[in-house]
Amino acid sequence: MANSDAKDSASRRRTRSSWLGAIAIGVVATLAFAYDLPSEPSFVDEWAYLSQTYYADLWVAGETNRGEWLEYPAYDLPPLPKYLFGLALRAGGYHRPGRTDALKWYGDTRSQSGTTATLMLARWPTVLFGALGCVAVYGLGTMAFDRRVGGLAALLLMINPLYRVHARRAMSDVIAESLIVLTACAFLWTWRRLLNGRLGPSAWLLAGAAGLAGGLAALAKLNGALAMLIVLAWALFALALPWIATKRKWAVVTAALFAGVVSIATFIALNPFLTAQPRGALNPDSAAIAKMSIGQRMRHLVVHRMGVSRGQMGLFPHNALPTAYDKIATVCVQGFGRFGPLGPHESNSRIRYDPKQDWGAVLWLPLVALGAIVAEVRGQAQRSAGEAPTAWAILVQTGVAMLVVTAYLPLAWDRYYLSLQPGSALLAAGAVVAAANRILRRRAGAEGS
Repeated sequence: MANSDAKDSASRRRTRSSWLGAIAIGVVATLAFAYDLPSEPSFVDEWAYLSQTYYADLWVAGETNRGEWLEYPAYDLPPLPKYLFGLALRAGGYHRPGRTDALKWYGDTRSQSGTTATLMLARWPTVLFGALGCVAVYGLGTMAFDRRVGGLAALLLMINPLYRVHARRAMSDVIAESLIVLTACAFLWTWRRLLNGRLGPSAWLLAGAAGLAGGLAALAKLNGALAMLIVLAWALFALALPWIATKRKWAVVTAALFAGVVSIATFIALNPFLTAQPRGALNPDSAAIAKMSIGQRMRHLVVHRMGVSRGQMGLFPHNALPTAYDKIATVCVQGFGRFGPLGPHESNSRIRYDPKQDWGAVLWLPLVALGAIVAEVRGQAQRSAGEAPTAWAILVQTGVAMLVVTAYLPLAWDRYYLSLQPGSALLAAGAVVAAANRILRRRAGAEGS
């Protein structure tokens, strides 16, 4: 009995320490991203999002059947960032731009519908979501390895120039990425509990939270669908684990299906483009969309986004990646070089392969590969101990992200490489901590002898 009480007390202390670590990571990351925020130069797409913050006013007022929801701006840019930036401006008492400003930006992308003060205020939601992404990576690392790996992985993501610059811009990219890793963190928690035989209600609450985060990730940017692809991959992976009881495996599959339903429901409920049925006269394009079902409108979003990417490949041929070789090569060189933690703060995308920008890949890529080996060994140890192999789950997550990014990658633009960074940081942190452990054991052995 005393031994059981001691174990429970130790478990509570570990849990307390983990939560304190998460809070510390969140505070440090927020301060790091917010530091000297006005020094971050404005980016053209930030003003596109600010020009469409009137959608936040429509949404808050419950005016979800207005014709504006079927116009080009409504489906060209995702709704969640516009809601967040609009709410930030409302909280600060600033005027939100209107429909005319949005259409003006499409006519001239140099137009700026606001002041430096409004832009700085609109950046704050991105700063906070950037910090949330670091906290979620800490959670993933802690569950898969330990708190040291989680903390180091969060720090590596925090100092990553690509992640940092997007965490300081009023755009959708880091918001979506943070919600992807938050989905993964919540569902890995569920995955571990269910595979370890803890089938209580908390696991299902976590699965629902993962679905909510996954739906919000897609609302932030369509590539946020990666969140639910990771959940699906983990469910299939659970089925492939031969030593896990069948009941536990199917509990994971059921939890994944539940998360998927919540994700889709969230995506539909918070995006009036999918449901709006405005009355009155509409322009021909909006009238055609009004006749579509929810499924057809979802397909319209995907077709539109793919069409935009193809158009950008024609407009920016020096950045286009038309072949599989181009995609794989740029992921290996740029994804782990200029866009890894050793890359420059500002990159020049006109140079495809540049030793000055990409030299970090020589160190970072082998370190991540070594981390994959460490995760494999750690997963074997977890299996031998009868635990859910969460380290292997990180390998699956990283592999899915790399496969999706490589397959889709239309242009050698920095934002497309964001989803490579959390998994890379986790594996590299695992390698560093494993190496440090080995050095300390050798030193202790030498001193003992």
